[in-house]
Amino acid sequence: MRRPQVILVVTLAVLGVLAALPLGEGSWPCCDDCGICNRMMPPKCRCNDISAHGCHPECKKCVRNTLTADDDGPGSTVRAYRCADMLTNFCELRCTTAPAAAFLGEVF
Repeated sequence: MRRPQVILVVTLAVLGVLAALPLGEGSWPCCDDCGICNRMMPPKCRCNDISAHGCHPECKKCVRNTLTADDDGPGSTVRAYRCADMLTNFCELRCTTAPAAAFLGEVF
């Protein structure tokens, strides 16, 4: 009787880990930190996500910022990129999912 419960827990753990993996490039546009949205129906939004590696290839307005990084010493800078496009479905899909531990915690 205990074996089906163990199989269920292991299956849920595997699904949680798979759900925590980042989505592929085919799922763009996606956003974890939604910025401003206009009042159009449906609204167009801007995403505040920042990446050190650049913007998605489909982003038309990739903005490069130079940030100061006090952790690395005085005067050190870090380049960060943000897509400044206003898109209809920018905030409907998250780029990352909740951690597997949080997923499993909600199930039980």
